[in-house]
Amino acid sequence: MVVEVTLPKLSDSHDESFITFWHVSEGDAVEKGATLVEVQTEKAVSEIHAPESGTVKEIKKKRGDTAKVGEVLAVIAVETFAPDGGDPQTEIKITPRVKKLAKELGVDWSTVTPTGANGKITEEDIRRAASAGKQRTPQKTFVAAPSVRKFAREQNVSLEEITPSGKNGRILKSDIEAALSVRQQKATDEAAASVEIVKKQESREKVRRVPLTGIRKAIAQAMVRSMRTIPQVTHFGEADATRLVQHRRRIKPLAEQQGVKLTYLAYVVKALAAVLKKYPMLNASLDEEREEIVIHEFIHIGFAVDTDRGLLVPVIRDADQKSLFQIAKEIEELTAKARAGTIQAVEMSGGTCTVSNIGSANGSWFTPIIHYPQSCLLGIGKVEKKPVVVDDSIEIASVMPLSLTYDHRLIDGMMAQHALNECQTYLSEPDWLLVM
Repeated sequence: MVVEVTLPKLSDSHDESFITFWHVSEGDAVEKGATLVEVQTEKAVSEIHAPESGTVKEIKKKRGDTAKVGEVLAVIAVETFAPDGGDPQTEIKITPRVKKLAKELGVDWSTVTPTGANGKITEEDIRRAASAGKQRTPQKTFVAAPSVRKFAREQNVSLEEITPSGKNGRILKSDIEAALSVRQQKATDEAAASVEIVKKQESREKVRRVPLTGIRKAIAQAMVRSMRTIPQVTHFGEADATRLVQHRRRIKPLAEQQGVKLTYLAYVVKALAAVLKKYPMLNASLDEEREEIVIHEFIHIGFAVDTDRGLLVPVIRDADQKSLFQIAKEIEELTAKARAGTIQAVEMSGGTCTVSNIGSANGSWFTPIIHYPQSCLLGIGKVEKKPVVVDDSIEIASVMPLSLTYDHRLIDGMMAQHALNECQTYLSEPDWLLVM
């Protein structure tokens, strides 16, 4: 039997949502109530949970897709099992997760007496049977392919600890992965015990707990995923912004006449667009599943906006094809929408590179985290006057701190430095940006 997971109506004004993050992949076993996917409406991030326990058979909507209310997001295969020759009237119920545990522990689940609700076999039933020593099939020898042995060595797993599932007692890669899963679960249980100790300590001290939900939860998950997935390196530099300050001061009245608020961020976006055009690897992403580098032929630059609900990243599409004033106008409009909570999901999707401006909070250099799955992020600090050496003499110049974080899988250090140097040059010579 299959169960369709559809997008529910999350509010009276809700018609569609943007798929922001999948917690599962096709083929994963899930328990009833487990979080499957996070979707974002124009004002909030919501979680969609599994209606039944089973296996994710198909994911209909990918990350970045837009789904309308009632559309199918995923299909879950729900299974019930009966022992061979058993009475259909007394079928044994077992979830894929418990069945997998039985396989890992070498337990014949069809002989286990269920103690769960409605005749369901629980994890405790399987563990009890395994500890009794009656269900495990003795293994005196093991056979494994060289690639499997290599994988086991890389994961620091002894083949003697593995219960083989292949033909004639052959150990498969999936057996190693199952053992790693058990090991991870054990570590999780130990961590949970540590947390319990902390909670007891907290009970004697004054603390306040706030649920991790909505945009803050989405940000937390995105940051962890980025740091776990991407080997990130940050280069630091600074641009002589003396002419940039003068240029902005000179044309700011003209911008105001056209209803445009001209900020330094607009110059940075314009300069970054030119750099991405010259160094396309900085405008790329890595498809780990297909082992392909995706080089985007378009340049969509996101910029971080601090709001009461958390950090949002609106996107300026085709930034390389827009004038300085057009970019400045979009920055102003999208920032206002983000802070008012009226920005649409589509206005925050599809970015190929991101700018984070810590200068608005008087910051300078920092190590920004890449907006996954992009390959780089440019951080900018506050423009300040500093003494600099010019032709063996000391002068006062306006300086803009720059921090470029990049994916070292795709971008070598030399390329990153050349790109950062180029960006510094454009910001030092703003007139060049007007002819691009």
